[in-house]
Amino acid sequence: MTHSSFSFEKIIPDTSQIERLYELLNQRKHRISHSQTVSFEDHALFVQNHPYRAWYLVGVNDVVVGSFYISNENTIGINIDACNEGKLVSKILSYVEERYVPLEAILSVRSGVFSINVAPQNEFLLQALNRLKAPVAQITYYLPNHQMQ
Repeated sequence: MTHSSFSFEKIIPDTSQIERLYELLNQRKHRISHSQTVSFEDHALFVQNHPYRAWYLVGVNDVVVGSFYISNENTIGINIDACNEGKLVSKILSYVEERYVPLEAILSVRSGVFSINVAPQNEFLLQALNRLKAPVAQITYYLPNHQMQ
């Protein structure tokens, strides 16, 4: 029986992290916030502006396999592929719960609990959250005549 080693590296950001995040972004199969390829320059600017409360690279056995972030709206974005370690989602959520508390609720702005946005095609993450008995909070739709950029 093999035991996997999990690691979480906080985004500072430095050049190697920006490059690694860009590689991960371009490998991503499921996207929620954009559909077009982002230039490296735009990506670097985004990472340097660091819009998240916390952001981490995720490693399994010393190989970076994805990332996750915690937003100021108490959402957690998990970006890992289905081929990765099944226990990883649970490890990420435990890591977050051990180190962070949700920011106080602001009516019509953010809930006082953590939530996770999942692309409907991301069956791996949906199944992992179902195994953890995470309740569904809402389903979000885009207007038919509007496309993600």
